Amino acid sequence: MRLMAIFPHPDDEIGTAGTLAKHALRGDAVKLVWLTRGELASQFGDAPPEEVAAVREGHGREVARILGAEYEFLSYPDTGLTGGREEALCVARLIADWKPDVVFTWDPYDVHPDHRAAHTATLSALKFCRIPKLVGEAYRARVRLLHYYREDIQRPAVYVDIGEEGQAVAEQVFRLYRDFYQWDYSLEAFRANRARLGSLAGVRYAERFQAQEPLPHPYLPE
Repeated sequence: MRLMAIFPHPDDEIGTAGTLAKHALRGDAVKLVWLTRGELASQFGDAPPEEVAAVREGHGREVARILGAEYEFLSYPDTGLTGGREEALCVARLIADWKPDVVFTWDPYDVHPDHRAAHTATLSALKFCRIPKLVGEAYRARVRLLHYYREDIQRPAVYVDIGEEGQAVAEQVFRLYRDFYQWDYSLEAFRANRARLGSLAGVRYAERFQAQEPLPHPYLPE
């Protein structure tokens, strides 16, 4: 299986870390794609955008190393995403080239415009990647698009059993960001939330997504 996660900013990927780690540990191919470098993050105060971008790109590299994933940064400006045709074409070419089976991204209604735009661009890209005149060699396999879960969206919930190993790796990713940004959210709370999701799926730890299209059952296929 080949899994691709497409997000606007480094740290958006935390919600997929256990799932990506689980698959990387068993030998599946994993790739992280960030559409921006998150250079306008308010936590950096008055630091120049180029300095912030360098730090956040470093975070992305380290997360990819922890997860055992490939990674790529695109060059769109932070808070400048629109979900438009240019962005969708760029993502479509990545998808056509890398050929994922499953793609993860943000939900379509999040309060951050970049998050909504990432969902829109990714959804369009999954159509564009099937058109040779847009991407060259078309990629026409059935790709499952999973987005972050929202209770106000009536789509199938997809629970992924990340196991003890996946949770341990997800905690490494969480600690990297928590320690840097000094988040007021404890590791114990992070772990407890994954355990709560696991209890809903009958496993120890889980991550939860929603399927853009109906799946035959509520779990990510093995």
